[in-house]
Amino acid sequence: MTETAIGVPLTVKLRLVSSNSGRPRTGCTVSLWHCGGHRNRSRQPVDPAGWVAFSSAFPGAHAGHWPHVHFAVHSDGDLLHAAQLALPQDACAKAYRPDERRRLDAMTIAGDDCFTDGWALEMPSVTGDASRGMVATRTVGV
Repeated sequence: MTETAIGVPLTVKLRLVSSNSGRPRTGCTVSLWHCGGHRNRSRQPVDPAGWVAFSSAFPGAHAGHWPHVHFAVHSDGDLLHAAQLALPQDACAKAYRPDERRRLDAMTIAGDDCFTDGWALEMPSVTGDASRGMVATRTVGV
């Protein structure tokens, strides 16, 4: 990522597959970013198996929007896919201090206009904890 953010380390792993065949999607680059004070951003190519991984920090909760990271998939300069990954509530509860949890408790994912089209399709699995760091993993059909 382009800046160093403080907080719980978060590795985001995405696997790109063809939405038609299910085979790994190669030859693409993925941009990943999240908003906040640091506006972390990075762009990387996928590997031959369609995987890409980013090291960042767990995004904070801010008014009106469920905790998320943005990503976009490009091939030959063309935008193929753009979306957000909504982070699961249990992962957020592990990552946030009590003052941040109060902000999270005041909102719902269903109340965020960005996820009204099916947030379950945009939610990664998240493992780990606040002391060792967390890993968010998602397969994305493109």
